[in-house]
Amino acid sequence: MKRSLALLTVGALLLASCDRTTTPTQPTNPAPVDPAKTEPAAPVVGQSLEVQNVMGTAQSAAKQMAAMTDPNSPNMDPDLKALLGLLGMGSAPVPMSGGLNGLDLSGAASFGKNFVQGLGGKGRVTTQAMTVVQDTLATGTRTYTRDGGYQYSELPRDGYVEIDEQSGVRIEAKWKVGGAATVWVNSGYRYDYRTGQSVMVQQEVPTNATGSVTVSGKTVAGLKFSMTPGDCLNTAGPTALTLSGWAGREANAPAKLDLAYAWTEKDVLFSGSAQYATTKEKAAASMKLNVTGTTRDRCGAAFTFTPTRADLTGTLDIPSHKTELNVYLRDLSNLEFSEKAMSAPNALDRIGGTLNAALSFNGKAVVTAFGPLADGKDMDLQPGDQVKFRYVKSGKLVEADFRTAEKDLQELANPRR
Repeated sequence: MKRSLALLTVGALLLASCDRTTTPTQPTNPAPVDPAKTEPAAPVVGQSLEVQNVMGTAQSAAKQMAAMTDPNSPNMDPDLKALLGLLGMGSAPVPMSGGLNGLDLSGAASFGKNFVQGLGGKGRVTTQAMTVVQDTLATGTRTYTRDGGYQYSELPRDGYVEIDEQSGVRIEAKWKVGGAATVWVNSGYRYDYRTGQSVMVQQEVPTNATGSVTVSGKTVAGLKFSMTPGDCLNTAGPTALTLSGWAGREANAPAKLDLAYAWTEKDVLFSGSAQYATTKEKAAASMKLNVTGTTRDRCGAAFTFTPTRADLTGTLDIPSHKTELNVYLRDLSNLEFSEKAMSAPNALDRIGGTLNAALSFNGKAVVTAFGPLADGKDMDLQPGDQVKFRYVKSGKLVEADFRTAEKDLQELANPRR
């Protein structure tokens, strides 16, 4: 008993002699702040790009990008230049889009309207009982020999290979990676001169495929594609899709592209990124769209999608020309994408929610928009008049509602000649 008491006493003394500093409680991670709740900083006179100079700046960026992608440029990546030369693209510069000199915002509006109608059902395809022609994926091996001849083999039956013996180029596509199935996608109609009638055309499409280009045994380009077709591919599209590709070399590729898309019961997701590099400069673009909402009867005639929020972020980074776009929609109400809702007159007039948007150039705001989407106290019964737009025009900071901002920006994008 005395021995046990002595051990307890010694133990108590040892504990008492130890550092009594308590271990600090690990701090909890604070909840992330929703960027939609913070009003974007206003453009600054003398610092921000003025809206009347936007078109000229866009043209300057396009010219710089065209110079970077010119195959004749001494700064083009040598691996990429060699690949373009083998593919017969090594002499002409990449053409610039003719639309830069006449940007028409009505075109964007038309695209948006068509997109909405497609979601609402007007763009959905129904298959009637009629003759169907199916175009299969190319298979086998086609070889162009050194002496100018041509050979064909039926193998592989699940892919396609094309070989040019003179240049050492081999192009290969594997349509059924891992034994994946292919599916048929409606691709329009074709007139049959024998019967005098139109027939529906379906194209065979892979669900898991890869592609590659090799030169003398060295892989100089690669592509991966995967798709989850879902139950109604021909009416509502796939439920998920990914695409990634590179050119020049796989490690530190001078040209790279990644795309991803998914439609779940609660979200519509789309993201994309592209990178391009010369020996001296780099350019990159990225975009991410996340629309949260409820989908009902996606594969049926009563399809509806009711969004509650949306996030759109994008960046275009060309040397000395970095543009960023952020658009946040919150607490959306009275908005439904369906054939019935979108066919109603003034379908968007009762929309509710808030908008937070900002377009910046080289770190400085160009145009910002912030406020409720619902119609205000005026008599026009049009939504958006409570949203405050801010931009710099002719040396002055302008604060305007949607109608005034739309008119100003439309006139600047399409100046009268």
